[in-house]
Amino acid sequence: MNDSPYVGPRPFLRSEAGLFFGRRVQARNLSLDWLADRVTVLHGPPAVGKTSLLQAGILPLLEQEPHVVTLRPSRLAPPAPPRAGAAGHNAFVYSVLSDWGAPAAPGTTVAEFLAGRVTQMPPSGRLLAAIDQFEEVYSAFPTRMAEREGLLRQLAAALAEIPSLNLLLVVRDDHLASVNASEALLGVPMNYRRLDGLDERAAAEAVQGPRRGTGRELPDEETRALVDRLRTSTHTDLLGNAASVVHPLVEPLHLQIVCAESWADPGLTGIPGVAQALSAFYRRATEEAGLETGVPVAEVRAWVESAFITEYGTRDTKLRGLTRTADMRNEVADALVARHLLTATTRLRGTWYQLGQDQMIEVVRRAGEGFAEPGPARVPEDAGVFTEAAEAAFGEGNFTGARRLASVAASRYQLEGDTRRQAQAMALHGEIALVEGDLTAARESFRSALNGFESLADRVSTARSLSALANVVATSGDHRAAADLYRQAVEINRTDVEARTGLGFALWRLGSPADAEAEFAQAITARPGAEPAATARALSGRGQVRVDLRLHARALDDLDRALALGLNPEDEADACSARALALAGLGRHDEAAAAMEAALLLAPGSPLTRERAARLRR
Repeated sequence: MNDSPYVGPRPFLRSEAGLFFGRRVQARNLSLDWLADRVTVLHGPPAVGKTSLLQAGILPLLEQEPHVVTLRPSRLAPPAPPRAGAAGHNAFVYSVLSDWGAPAAPGTTVAEFLAGRVTQMPPSGRLLAAIDQFEEVYSAFPTRMAEREGLLRQLAAALAEIPSLNLLLVVRDDHLASVNASEALLGVPMNYRRLDGLDERAAAEAVQGPRRGTGRELPDEETRALVDRLRTSTHTDLLGNAASVVHPLVEPLHLQIVCAESWADPGLTGIPGVAQALSAFYRRATEEAGLETGVPVAEVRAWVESAFITEYGTRDTKLRGLTRTADMRNEVADALVARHLLTATTRLRGTWYQLGQDQMIEVVRRAGEGFAEPGPARVPEDAGVFTEAAEAAFGEGNFTGARRLASVAASRYQLEGDTRRQAQAMALHGEIALVEGDLTAARESFRSALNGFESLADRVSTARSLSALANVVATSGDHRAAADLYRQAVEINRTDVEARTGLGFALWRLGSPADAEAEFAQAITARPGAEPAATARALSGRGQVRVDLRLHARALDDLDRALALGLNPEDEADACSARALALAGLGRHDEAAAAMEAALLLAPGSPLTRERAARLRR
C-alpha cells in the first residue's frame, strides 16, 4: 500500500496534510481556539482522529500565521526517553521537553525551557505548545506518579510567566474528568472542544479527496453507497434475529481501513467490499497479535468473539486483571489495542477493553465461522518472520511488541543453532531497549550480541556491538568505561567511523581535547564513502573540540561542513552554539549572535548551549 493515498489504521503525519480531507471546518475552528485561548482541550472517543486533526489539519494552518511559533507536539509515552528516570528528572517534564526540543538538563523547568523561544517574538506573537494523548499524564510512569502534579504546576507557572504561551491538550473522553479536575491547578480556564466522527458530507470528502488526480476517482453514487454502508451496523442475537442500525456519523478509522484496502485491491468495490476490507483488517490484526505474543491465531480469534460480543449481538467489555483479561494474557489485549481492533478505556480505577466500533461485530462473528478449523493453528517456523515483524513494530513505534518479537526471534535462532542471526536479533532487541530508555536491558542485549559475534570471529559485527554497548554506557554517564569500549571497537575495526566518533566524544568529555581532535580526524578519513550522517557527526565533534583549542577558523570550516551534510536536532544545536563561539573568536560578533540565537531556538534547555551562550556574553 506504499502508493496508497489513504493512511489506513494509523494517525496522519504532518507530511500527509495533502491527503487529509473532511476536517476543514474543525481544523480552522481549533486553530482559532488555540491562538485565542490560554488552554484548549481537544477531546473525543478513541480512534476518532484527534492526532490526525492536530498533525495534518491544525499545524499546516498555523504554519502560515505570521509571528506564531508552533512547537512539535509532545507525548508522554511510549517510550520514556533515556535518563527520564534518572535522579533530578521529573519524568513527565523530561518527556514533554524532549519532544518540544533537545533533551533538557536535570531540573530544567517548563518555563525556563520555553523562555528562549519567546525572546525574539513581537509582543503580539504567540507560542503554541501541544501535548497529545494527555491522558498519559494519568497513566504513564506509574512508579513516579507523584511527579504528575509537578508537571501540572510547571505548566501553570509557564502560563503565568509567559503571556504569549497557549497550550493545546489532546485527551480521550474517558480521562476528561481528570483533566477537568486539574483546571484549578493550571490556574486558567480551559476551552473544551469535542471531536466526533464524520458526517455524510465530510465522509464523502474523505473518500473522494485523496483520489483526485489519480485516475481512480469514485462516482458520486458509489461514494454515497460506501458512506451509507460505513454508517450501518448489524446486530444478530443467538436466535438469529438481526437488526440494522444506521448511525449519523462515520468512524474515520473504518473509513481509512476500507479505503486503503480497496485501493490495494480494486476488486473490493461497492457494499460487499466494505465487509471484505474490514475482514482483511481483522485477519491481519489477529495474525500479527498472535505472532507477537506466541498465542495461536485461532485462540486469539476465538477469544475476541467470545469475550467481546454479547449473546444479543452487541459489544461487551472486559476488565483488565493483574496478568489476564477474560482468561487471556494481557499481552494479547495490548497487541490488539496497538492494532486498533480493541480500545482500552479507564473508569472506576480500572482498564476496560472492547471492540473499537459496532461495525466490527458482524465481521468478527462471520470470521469466526470461517476460522473454526480443527487442530492447533500453524505457528510460523521461520524465525525470520519474527525478526521482520519486530523490525516493522519498531518502525511503527510499538516498542513493547517489537521487544517481544525480537526475543522470540532470538530464541528460535538459538534452537536452530544459528548463532549469527541470534546475535543480530539480540542487537535489535538492544536497539529497541535503548530507545525505550531501559539501559539495563539494552546493556544485557548488546553483551549477548557481542558474545555471539565474537564466537563467530566476525570482526565487523563485533566492533559494531562494542560500539553499541559503549553508546549505552555513555548514555548512563560513564565516559571512561565508554572510551575503553570504543577503543576495543577501533582496535578490531579501524574503519568503524561510529566507534571512532564515539571515542572522540568520550575523550573530549574526559578532558583530553587534543586526543579527541586526533580521533575525530581519524573518523573523518577512516572509511571513504561513509554515510553522510556519520561523517557529519565526526566533523561536528572535531569542530567543537577545535573551538575549545581556539582553532577558530578551522573549527568554523568543520562546523559549516557538518551542518551542510545534515545533523539531528540535538547535534545541530551543539554545532550552532560552537559555531557562534568560533565566529566570535574571529571577531564576527553579529554573525555569532545570530548563530547562538539559532542554537537556543533548537535547544533552549541544553546545558551545553546555555554554557556557550554565557561564554559568548562575557
